[in-house]
Amino acid sequence: MDELDHRIMAELTQDSRQNSAELARKLNVSETTIRRRIQRLEDDGVITFSAIVNPAKLGYNIMAILALEVDLGSIDEVSESLAICPNVRYVSLCTGNHDIFIGTSFRSSGELTWFVKDYLAKIPGIRRSETFLILDVKKDEVGWLRSLEQAENTD
Repeated sequence: MDELDHRIMAELTQDSRQNSAELARKLNVSETTIRRRIQRLEDDGVITFSAIVNPAKLGYNIMAILALEVDLGSIDEVSESLAICPNVRYVSLCTGNHDIFIGTSFRSSGELTWFVKDYLAKIPGIRRSETFLILDVKKDEVGWLRSLEQAENTD
């Protein structure tokens, strides 16, 4: 990846709905070059395009992060069981006191209660869970690469 790829990604991070002609004009390269570069970035798995839904706007106002302790031999099965649940937005394997962290969204505290007491309880291998309610989100940045690059440029 070169500087042009990074500039394309920075532009798409700011507005992914820009078309190739707009990007070509902004970056002073041909539209064909832009299309080819974007296609390569997609093919290589560097970028993907999707709509980002705001769960709170759909009534999912209860957000929580759950930290799980899991039997080591069950980590893959547990993480796969969590990944298929519609309320689970994020699943990560971790080091430290917890083995898996999940990000969740619910319409009510009752739904969260059901999730912990009934859904999690039926997944073999989960030894312990700890639930953290999210009170407020101060940063939820999709285009984090732009922030990293800006920080690097100020050093």
